[in-house]
Amino acid sequence: MQAKDNTLCLTKRKPKWLTLRCIKLTSTESVFYSPANNLKGSSALIVIYKIGLTSKTMQYIASQSNHPATVFLNQNEITKRHCNIRWFNQTSEIKRCGHGTLAAANFLIKYFGYCPEVFTSMSNERFTIRVKKQRAQLLLKSIEPKKSELAKGELKSVFSSAIKAAYSTGDKNGYTVVLFNEEFNKEFSKEFSKDAEKDDLKSLHVDFKALSKLHKNAVIALSIKNIDKKNAIAHFRYFAPQFGVNEDSATGSAVSIIAPLLFRLHGLNKAKLIQQSNNGALLSYEFSNAKVVIY
Repeated sequence: MQAKDNTLCLTKRKPKWLTLRCIKLTSTESVFYSPANNLKGSSALIVIYKIGLTSKTMQYIASQSNHPATVFLNQNEITKRHCNIRWFNQTSEIKRCGHGTLAAANFLIKYFGYCPEVFTSMSNERFTIRVKKQRAQLLLKSIEPKKSELAKGELKSVFSSAIKAAYSTGDKNGYTVVLFNEEFNKEFSKEFSKDAEKDDLKSLHVDFKALSKLHKNAVIALSIKNIDKKNAIAHFRYFAPQFGVNEDSATGSAVSIIAPLLFRLHGLNKAKLIQQSNNGALLSYEFSNAKVVIY
């Protein structure tokens, strides 16, 4: 099924760039939300285009959007098994974007009744899609972080709470996980108890200017709340001022780093992750054979 020839805008506001002939379809899609728990998740602007849309124009379109990510898909590729994908925030192109990929897949399923099996990024990373009950699940290769005293030292002045340990995937353009707690409550079986609302990560203060100067990786602040395998829960926040976003509202790609770390530390194959951004988000995952399924 092909997109309609006439440009169709499914968003509430019709911006000037929508008049470009190469724009065929636009819409917005939200993921990782949970109304029952007052978690808004995150959204993406989906732009389906014909040939002729330059990187400069993509960045301009994204700069006019109020969504955390703007996703670009070629109309001629969305009907195929493999489809290229690009993501931009308001200031720059995004290297990896889990929430944007899931949003695009769910939109295509909803609007066309299908989506590609694999989305491929500009860096040739494969984002595999599984469909379960007409909802997309994202399959990513896990990225194993290593304990880093260097990262811990660089970041000690950035946060208002003491860092217990830091784990990095590299020294530049990667991810660093900072762990803030070492004690676990095995009786913590209710996912959204009143105690969880008073979590230390919500009150965590971050010096974004210092983070930009002192560290080259995006930073994931992690607090483990329950290591019981049936009810495993962790809270996290995601900071990337070096890449144009002080704090992301919902970060699917972060799970590819968190999952192998929780497995190494506590043998957890699956867990619920609550992202404690202003919007809040609920992410679930399953981890096996160095791969993570996110939904």
